[in-house]
Amino acid sequence: MSARMSFDLANCLADQGYGITVLCPQPSRPLNADYSRYKHTDKVVEICENGIKVVRLPSFVAPQSRLLPRMWESFSFGRKVVNYLAAEQKMPTALYVNSWPIFAQAVIAQFARKNGIPMVLQIMDIYPEALTSNLPAVLQSVINSPLKRLDAWIARASVTVVVISENMRRVYTEDRQLPSESVVTIPTWQDEAVFDTIPPRAETCSRYGIPPHLFTFLFLGNIGPVAGVDLLIHAFAEADIPDAQLVIAGDGTAKSDCIKLTNQLKLSRVHFISDPESANVPMLQSMAHVCMLPMKRGAGMSSIPSKLPSYLFSAKPVIATVDNNSDTARFVRKAECGWVGESEDLHWLANTMNEVYKLPMKLLEETGSRGKEYGLAHFSKSAGVVRLAYSIIQAAGVN
Repeated sequence: MSARMSFDLANCLADQGYGITVLCPQPSRPLNADYSRYKHTDKVVEICENGIKVVRLPSFVAPQSRLLPRMWESFSFGRKVVNYLAAEQKMPTALYVNSWPIFAQAVIAQFARKNGIPMVLQIMDIYPEALTSNLPAVLQSVINSPLKRLDAWIARASVTVVVISENMRRVYTEDRQLPSESVVTIPTWQDEAVFDTIPPRAETCSRYGIPPHLFTFLFLGNIGPVAGVDLLIHAFAEADIPDAQLVIAGDGTAKSDCIKLTNQLKLSRVHFISDPESANVPMLQSMAHVCMLPMKRGAGMSSIPSKLPSYLFSAKPVIATVDNNSDTARFVRKAECGWVGESEDLHWLANTMNEVYKLPMKLLEETGSRGKEYGLAHFSKSAGVVRLAYSIIQAAGVN
């Protein structure tokens, strides 16, 4: 979703006549996707996509979720970015940084500050909190303090900090002590237009080999360490609904463990789908009667899962297990589009799946329709990308 937002932003600015250069690493996410069509090389690769200059930098990549490789990946990309910029004859008018936290951001911020380039910093997850939320308290206290100071310095080096929720905004204005006028809230968006034409459910089920006659709970997204997919599998086993199935669509570092768990529990009605094409998200979600949004404890306070707007645009009701005071919980309640329980509450989730399964289909459709209405008002691409583009134009001081 983060990359998709940058794609939409680049096209929006290019359509307005601005010269855009995108600096990015070689693709490496999700872990098991096929990237053979990209040129993996130790050299800089420059191409033109839709009239936009795209530069793929030969930085180190760490698709597996391991702390030290991910830290090196971040620093490596930051260094490649500033080396490329330093070699250019003309400095950019502004930098929009939607990059790996925290070290890539720090290296780029230092370069921008030294060269007087206004920088707009995009925050998708709050670091180090998102990184350390599941660590023991002692380790958190050791790691968080210096990294919080670094994160605050990066934010202060930016003309504008763009966050995706009000909880994030409070962190940067209160904890990081940024001036309120320098922090802008722009929620993640989805292109609402791609959800307008969706093939019939039976056709999609046939395409992916999913039984069409069973009531379907669906999770779609990154199967990572904070996603809570293992909890979802346990809850589905406890719910033990004979005429229901759980479809898990996505890839990620925790996927193999989730498949092993499914086999250990002997769950024949749990299906895994791997489809990295973002254009197929609406089609995949068309199989769902209910969409599932589990998150590990603490993770929901530092981010909003990008799957939420997608679920809403599909007009599907949502069952979420997230931190009670998170923005995700607030959005689902305010939209009246589903059910919210506390993170990692296995028994609540199993009981709720049973209760929702028994509801009339008409009630589920009405619940999903309320979610779509709320999503169009708050998470549409047409509104979000224009606001983000304006923030960058304003920071750059250009007309």
